[in-house]
Amino acid sequence: MRGRRMFGAVLAGAVLTLGGIGVLGLTRSASPPAVVVRLENRTGQDVREVRIEHEDGQVVHRGLRAGESLALSFAPKGESSYRLTAVLADGKVLEGGFGYVEPGFETREVLEPGGVVSSWQ
Repeated sequence: MRGRRMFGAVLAGAVLTLGGIGVLGLTRSASPPAVVVRLENRTGQDVREVRIEHEDGQVVHRGLRAGESLALSFAPKGESSYRLTAVLADGKVLEGGFGYVEPGFETREVLEPGGVVSSWQ
C-alpha cells in the first residue's frame, strides 16, 4: 500500500515537472528572440542620439557619453536589416548598420570619429 502511494506521488511529480517544462517551451517559442546591437562610443565626444531603424520600426536612445557602451535590441518578425544613425555632440552624423539580421543575432557597432565599424558578435 505504501509503495503505491510513493509511486503515485513520484508519478504526479514527474507529470507536473514535464508539464511545466512544456508550458515554458511554448511561451518561449511564442515570441522570437531579439536582435541585440552592442554599441561602443569611441568618438571622443558624447553622442546626443542613436537611432536604429529596422523593417518593423525603430529604437531610439538619447545620451551616450564618450567611452561608454550599451546594448539596444529589437524583435524582428523574421529576416530583417537595420540602419544605425548617431548624432554626436558637435552635430556630426555617423551612419552604418548591418544589411541583414534575423532573430537571435548579435552585432557590434563601434562609433569611431570617422564612421561606424560593424561586426558580428
